[in-house]
Amino acid sequence: MELKNSSFISTCNASPPGTIYLDLSPPLPPPYLQATALIVYTLLSILTLGGNALVCLIVFQFMGVITVTNLFIANLALTDLFIGLFCIPIVLISDYLLSDWPFGTFMCKFTSFAQSVFVVCTVYTLIAMSVDRYIAIIHPLNEKLTRKQCRLLIGLLWTFSILFSSPIFFDMIISHACFHLDSDNITEYTQTTCEAEGLPPSLHTAYNFATITIIYLIPLCLLTIIYIRLGWRLHQSRAPGEAHSERDAKIKKSKQKVIKMCFVVVIMFGVCWLPMQLYSNILRPYFEEFVHQDYVPHVYFAFHLMAMSNSCINPAIYGVMSSKFRDGYLHYWQNLITCCGLFNTRIKQKKSHMKSMSMATTFQLSRRTYELSMKVQDIECDRASNGSVPCSIPFLSSQRVSSDD
Repeated sequence: MELKNSSFISTCNASPPGTIYLDLSPPLPPPYLQATALIVYTLLSILTLGGNALVCLIVFQFMGVITVTNLFIANLALTDLFIGLFCIPIVLISDYLLSDWPFGTFMCKFTSFAQSVFVVCTVYTLIAMSVDRYIAIIHPLNEKLTRKQCRLLIGLLWTFSILFSSPIFFDMIISHACFHLDSDNITEYTQTTCEAEGLPPSLHTAYNFATITIIYLIPLCLLTIIYIRLGWRLHQSRAPGEAHSERDAKIKKSKQKVIKMCFVVVIMFGVCWLPMQLYSNILRPYFEEFVHQDYVPHVYFAFHLMAMSNSCINPAIYGVMSSKFRDGYLHYWQNLITCCGLFNTRIKQKKSHMKSMSMATTFQLSRRTYELSMKVQDIECDRASNGSVPCSIPFLSSQRVSSDD
């Protein structure tokens, strides 16, 4: 996002070599948009990190048997967790809080490269998970994917994602711009931005076209065909016999739940990332021609927020559509409440213990200092009696400890 910053002020004469001089100031996010971004992105990052970490915890600890589908779900959660850890906070700081790139050249290259790796890995994990479900339902007699093969496949997906995204590492560069922000044209400002200008224009255009085709259009078409066939097959399937009709109905219902959950995850990914994919790979050079300059930060904020929100939606989808994940959420929520309850109980017990200890205070009376202590004196009583007199009654007594005489 080409947003320029007014927080780093210097004269154009002192700007770094290669600084671009602009006649008009670039679009800046207004203060209310900065405040909104701070609140929304902070909450989004917390939900993304917490939700996806909880999904990984449920898959590897709460569930007794780790299935192939759950391994794919855990990999999706891992990519989303990394987006919440690396991408969301950096965009918040650079594009909105500072409107400047303060992280240096390496982080400029690494952040964009890492985001591409996570998105590519997410897309092809969805494809792998959907194909695995397709084979299990359409061809149930074929050999199924084992957990060992699934882990190997996930490793290959990460390798492919890194290789496919590697041109971005070389494309991202640091650039500087100098402009007049005020109408008086007296004060000059410079800004550092992280932009995709390292590759030749023709190669950059070809890579953008390949990205939106291989990472978005083809996968969505393939996934649409897969889930249409899966839905049709499950709708047409019937129990083979009356003796096991109830059992087969339960199996069919379980498969339908898994397919519906995976399908919703795919749909949400396609919807959330569509505006950002169009902007990054097609519309970006022509964006300011049909959107007023003052509204560019607002539109970019909406597009980027939709894309990043996909990382925190999946845990909610699992909780709504999967009883196992729902049980896992409730389990860890109860553990959290229990831990908080035990912590509060220990604090109360400690306070009660402090109060029940021998209390002493001193007071000055007629130039004499006395010690006031709580003592418990036992009174013999009949335990079997119906009286309400307690067997131990506390008495106050004073003891002289010092004297001014």
